[in-house]
Amino acid sequence: MGEARNRNIRIGIVDNDPYALKMFGALIERMSSDFAVIWTCDLGAVAISRCLSPTKRPDVLVTDMSMGDVPGTEVCRAIRTKTPEVGLVGVTSYALASFHDEAARCGAQALVGKTDLNGIALAIRNAAQGLSTNELVLGDEGSGNSLSFMDAATAYAVLEDTSYAHRGALSGKERDTLRMYADGSTTKEIAERLGISVATVATFERRALAKLGARSRAHAISICVKRHEI
Repeated sequence: MGEARNRNIRIGIVDNDPYALKMFGALIERMSSDFAVIWTCDLGAVAISRCLSPTKRPDVLVTDMSMGDVPGTEVCRAIRTKTPEVGLVGVTSYALASFHDEAARCGAQALVGKTDLNGIALAIRNAAQGLSTNELVLGDEGSGNSLSFMDAATAYAVLEDTSYAHRGALSGKERDTLRMYADGSTTKEIAERLGISVATVATFERRALAKLGARSRAHAISICVKRHEI
C-alpha cells in the first residue's frame, strides 16, 4: 500500500443512503488530485466482497458506521480478519464516542465525523499507507475512549489470531511467540520478526498462557515442548 504515494489512492465507499453516497463520493474526489473513487455501494456485504476481490480491492475503504445489512464495524472486522491490504476508515454523522472503541477492536485505522473533511482526507492518506489516525477524537468526546486504532498490519495479526483462537487451540502466532522465547529471543526481537508491535507480542503470550493454564512463560514453554507443539 506504500505505492499509494506515487499514484492515485484508490478508494471504495459504502453508505446505505444513496443520496449521501453520491454526494460523499464527489466530495472525497475533490479533496485531492491523488484520490480516485473506484466504486461506491450501499450494502456492507457488497463492500466486503469487493475489498476481498483481487480485481476490485481498493487501497482504502471508507465505510459508514450505521448501515442496515451489515454494521460498519462488522464490515471492518470481516475485511481485516482476511487481509491487511485495505485501509479502513470509518465515518459517521453521530458522536464518535458511539462507535470509537468497537471500530478500533474491529480493525479500522480511523473514525471520523462526516463533516470533518480535513480529518477524512488525513485518515485516508494514512490508511493508504497502512497507518492509523488517532488524533481525530479530541476533547471531552474522546476522553472516555480507552482504545487506540491499530495500524493495518497489527490489527490483521490480532484479529486473524483471535479468529483462530476461538477454535480452542494455540494459534500459529501464539506458538511462534513461545517458540521464539524458547530460542532466547527478546520481546522486541519477536515483534520485529513477526512485523507486529511489542504490545501485540505480549497479547499473544497472555493468550497462550491462559489456554495452557501455565503459571509463567517458562511453564508454558515446558508444556508446549512436552506436547511437541514447539
